[in-house]
Amino acid sequence: MPKQLARATKPDPHGWRAGIVRVFANALLVLLTFEVVSFVVGVAQMIVTGARAPVTPVGLVLLVATFLMVRWIYVLPALLPVLVGIEYVARRTPHARLLTGFVALAPMVVWELTQSSGDTSAQGPVLGVTAIVFALVARLPAHLDRRSTEDHGPVQPHAETPVATR
Repeated sequence: MPKQLARATKPDPHGWRAGIVRVFANALLVLLTFEVVSFVVGVAQMIVTGARAPVTPVGLVLLVATFLMVRWIYVLPALLPVLVGIEYVARRTPHARLLTGFVALAPMVVWELTQSSGDTSAQGPVLGVTAIVFALVARLPAHLDRRSTEDHGPVQPHAETPVATR
């Protein structure tokens, strides 16, 4: 009884399973990118102003962790449809990173347009830097290589011979 070796096949990069993995990986990437950029800007503001943290380091970690978890609970449901849309459109557009950057910059534009003219918060720049970093590190699908019918060449005959009808 001969043993047949199972062929190792690569998973389809355009399949729905790979798409789901990319969407959740991008959700994690965008949320982590936002938190890292927010943290770096907050630390930079504390250093520039010479301010000290109002709580102990352990209390600060617990406060930040709780805040991040609550933010993720509220942001993730709104973020997932956008990432699914990026996944779908990125397969069909030649410049997926550029498209992702434009979509990622939308929250910054909305934030800046809805704020009063005297707003001096760092939220707009944080959203902008987050958008740029996310557009650079996002996991995007490979472009579908759909050629037109003229590029396929002549039609190949079938392997079976057709049966003549009487």
